[in-house]
Amino acid sequence: MRYWTVVGLLTLTSALWAQTPKSVIGFETPQHGWLVLPGAGGKVELTENPNDVKSGKRALRYTYTAAAGKLNAIIYLEPELWAQGFRFWIKADRPALFALSLQEQGGERWVAPFWVSGNEWQRVTIALADFTLAEDTKPVNNKLDMDEVEGLGLINVSAFFATTPEAAILFSDQTGTHMLWLDDFEFLSDAPARRAAPNMLDDFQRDYLVWMATAYTSLTREAGGMRVEYDMPFPYIFGALCGVAPNALRDTKGVEVVIQVKTPTTLAVFVEEQDGERWSATFEAGGESKPEAKRLLWSQFAISDDTKGKGDGKLTPATVKMLSLADWGALTEGGPTSNRWLVQSVRLVK
Repeated sequence: MRYWTVVGLLTLTSALWAQTPKSVIGFETPQHGWLVLPGAGGKVELTENPNDVKSGKRALRYTYTAAAGKLNAIIYLEPELWAQGFRFWIKADRPALFALSLQEQGGERWVAPFWVSGNEWQRVTIALADFTLAEDTKPVNNKLDMDEVEGLGLINVSAFFATTPEAAILFSDQTGTHMLWLDDFEFLSDAPARRAAPNMLDDFQRDYLVWMATAYTSLTREAGGMRVEYDMPFPYIFGALCGVAPNALRDTKGVEVVIQVKTPTTLAVFVEEQDGERWSATFEAGGESKPEAKRLLWSQFAISDDTKGKGDGKLTPATVKMLSLADWGALTEGGPTSNRWLVQSVRLVK
């Protein structure tokens, strides 16, 4: 599915793009170049409300309505082709998973997801190396060619897939009218520095999170890790999940979560394969004085009853597309439903 290679784009007046591309889009003038993805709906406008401006006098505001199967996105059709990364400030009216997307002329679409905690400005710095090929895109050369990019987009991922009644049970109701604000969008000539971390699925060193929270669960970056917090009555599934790049877990024996939990409970690690099979294993945690490594081998994982028969009944690490952490103890009567974790890293066991 391609989101902006549509005939309607060819009819847009060239006057919209008359301005010279700049390394920083500050949204101080009407000629900022961002527009709503054709067919997506919503409205893009500048705001001068001081509470909704990060710097200067103006910021971009996108107002949209989230509904099942409806894509909400804004696009920019004049990206700097020399860019090796992007940095910007973003705010949303509620917690949600967003993604920056790059569309190549040859058809490949690349995405870099990031979590926005809601109602506060946060900076996001994304390198080209952070992008992965979109799951619904046919590979051409499996390589992000920035000089072939014809546009970039900012997509509300949560509003796209978490607005069905089934998803609302896990993520809460995402439907309705929402807003996001964008300011100081910068094209970087040098890629953001990334610390070399072998056998690491996530070391939380980016200035943003790639995880998504379940309902009534908050996620924040803290102390070189991810803070997970919740405080609600029984029963809810409290946790966080993240996408896994194709083949990222190939030739691995399991995963190791370095975590510190305030109140003792049973935590679960879930992995979901491309064929829909979901597998899980649990471990006990709580009361640690500092983050401790919890290792789970694939041989310890059992298939979820509701996904039996969807695949071959065998856990194949190379086909895992999603990994989740959840408080399993909170689903039992009398289990703690108020807790706080610090996830310092998620490593691969080789």
